[in-house]
Amino acid sequence: KLTFDSSYARLDVHADSDRTTQILINLIGNAIRYTPDGGEIAIEIQTNGRYATIEVQDTGIGIPADSLPYVFERFYRVDASRARKSGGSGIGLTISRHLAWAMAGELTVTSDGLDKGSTFTLTLPLA
Repeated sequence: KLTFDSSYARLDVHADSDRTTQILINLIGNAIRYTPDGGEIAIEIQTNGRYATIEVQDTGIGIPADSLPYVFERFYRVDASRARKSGGSGIGLTISRHLAWAMAGELTVTSDGLDKGSTFTLTLPLA
């Protein structure tokens, strides 16, 4: 199940649309790839006055606390055996974070552990 929540018909941010699209394709693709059948993926957009945040939250396999600091490193895999089965090159999150930084934004992750899902948050400056 995929849900989208935003009260904004239009939201202007200081960002490159192609780069932002690439980041979101990667985040949503990962959520789909690592969330089992029957799981949920939610996308939510919010603002805090200076920044817009786009959260991609899933009920997928999650990330153990000791792996969280490394998920944005090139070729890092939380579980290499599962990752090989699901495809991917292991550089998508690294590229996505660098694209966010190039737009004066940030890309972060939280997870309550294995089988508890993950939340990736893209933060971009408002125009």
